[in-house]
Parts: sequence; structure tokens; C-alpha cells
Amino acid sequence: MAMSAVVLAILVGSTSGLGAATPRVGMARARPLTTACRAGFGKAGPAAASAPPKKLTAKKQWDRFADLVKKGAQVAEVAVRKDEEGAWRPVGRVCATADATPLGAVTRQRALVEEHGRRLHLALVAQTGKAPLQVGFRPAEGAEFELLAKKAPDAAPISDVEIGFEGLPDPATGYYCSYKDGKLVANPAD
Repeated sequence: MAMSAVVLAILVGSTSGLGAATPRVGMARARPLTTACRAGFGKAGPAAASAPPKKLTAKKQWDRFADLVKKGAQVAEVAVRKDEEGAWRPVGRVCATADATPLGAVTRQRALVEEHGRRLHLALVAQTGKAPLQVGFRPAEGAEFELLAKKAPDAAPISDVEIGFEGLPDPATGYYCSYKDGKLVANPAD
């Protein structure tokens, strides 16, 4: 009887907070952290550093064009044509800050210019199909259009915020069109 009282006292004491019978969670051998546990931290690998430049969007470049022109940026006209014998067809204007040149702006925005040229001049699309159009620019008013080289010249990279593009309005698609009270207007100031 005395022995059972002692065993009973030990059992009661161990369940009342002495810790003898409480399970120990987390006391297993600590595991070292693996790279999977630390995902998202640390330096980017070399693949991220060599990513191609982002694709320019028409709306952002149009907004930047308006902002840069207000600040006195250089403006050059851009046009497209089928080949050397074809006539230049106007597409719009590009602008560049003092740190970037109009040639650099046209080179960086070549895809936007060509895309808008295809949109404006459907006859060129019918003649060329998916073949690339020639892109040209006029650096100064009254000058002849200069053909943009197929291979971009080696130059310092241009930031998207240093350049802008404004295409000629295309009422058929609504690109580069200005509206007032829900109606198409030729000049946004109207």
C-alpha cells in the first residue's frame, strides 16, 4: 500500500507540471536550413542580369512623348516603306532627351514604329506580307528621310524614360486618337 501511494504521488506530480510526463515537441535534432527554405533571399543569378530589355508599350511611349516635348526634347519624324523604290509613308514622331539621340530613340522604338506603320498603311501589309518594313527618320524638318540600319549601331543603352513615340492618329483602330466628350477630335486642345 505504501508502494502504491508513492507511485500515485509520482504520477500525480508528473502530470501537474513537473514536466516528467509532458511530451517534448521540437527537441529533435535541429536540421540545417536548405536553399529551399531560404528561397527569395540572396543575390540574383547571372541569367537575371542578362535579361533582354522590356517591350515598349504604345500608351506609355505616347505619354512619355507628351511629357518630353513639354520639356523641350528633340523631335524627329518617322516613316516606313516597302523597299528602296517605295515612297516613305509617315507614321509619327519620336523624341529624345538631351542624353539620347533621335537615332537612338528610333532604334529602340523600331518595333512600335513598324507595328503602327502596318496599322496605318494596310496597302504595305498587302504588298509585303510578314516581311519587315524599312524604317526611316527625318532628323530635322525639311531633311530627307534616312534609312535606319537593320543592325543597330553599338551605342550606350537608352532608358525608356528618355524617349517617346507619338503615332499619327488611326481612327479605324483608335490608336493615338484624341477624344473630347466622347467624340474624335483632330487636336486635343480643341
